[in-house]
Amino acid sequence: MTWYHHSWLAGYALPAALSAGLAWIGLARHCAGKGRLLGSWRSSGLTLLVLALTGAVGIAAGLALPHLAKLPPVAAGLATGVTTMPRKRQDETTQPYVKFMTLGIAWFRERLEYRMQLDARRWCDRFMDGFEKSTQLRVFVHELKNYLVDRHPPLAKAVTNLFDAADKAMINALEVQTKTDEARREIHIAWMREPTDEEVYQCRSAFGEALNRCGDLLLYAYVHGRRTEHADLEALRTKALSNDAFHSSALPQQRRRFSLRRNRP
Repeated sequence: MTWYHHSWLAGYALPAALSAGLAWIGLARHCAGKGRLLGSWRSSGLTLLVLALTGAVGIAAGLALPHLAKLPPVAAGLATGVTTMPRKRQDETTQPYVKFMTLGIAWFRERLEYRMQLDARRWCDRFMDGFEKSTQLRVFVHELKNYLVDRHPPLAKAVTNLFDAADKAMINALEVQTKTDEARREIHIAWMREPTDEEVYQCRSAFGEALNRCGDLLLYAYVHGRRTEHADLEALRTKALSNDAFHSSALPQQRRRFSLRRNRP
């Protein structure tokens, strides 16, 4: 008796493995450019659930095949008619009968896509936390744009469009902040007055818009990038938030041969 003739292997393990494997390939192709299947523990759980349900359907289909010939013609006609019903557009949710026919797999796939979008947004929000100045954003987004264009040349056009929108928002934020500082500066006084509520609103609104547009470019990098690029993105962020982000590295300090100080008071 060979390994294939074991009843549990031929009747359960192989159909489940083949169904789950094909389902994984289908999910990977379907979710390409939408996020990461294993971006968080929730999305990972939904992914495993979809694969498990698909494997269970494969087992059930394998066990039910010998009995399909016993079905009445009326049942076959009803099933064929249901599958030919008109469907909604792709941008809408799955119809209830499709969810029922797929034993809930279509519904869990919708939840998985929604969870991947939430994971991407939350990752971007956490990544952008710490940027408090428009100048820091400009440094980071400029470096991010060059990084994406160098790493992903086919995405250069989309990256450039997102960068232009972010750069325009950042310039507007800088202009609003500059006008506010000039209005707050009193003549013949060494300090500036406190900003009014309207000035605070204008500055925060402009900076928030710039932050959102920069987040769009970062989201694009997250969705179309690889996990191995996360360290590079962290390095770009650290560089932008450093105090020396706008200056080149200083010349190394010359060491003296003797420890005696020449310039003493």
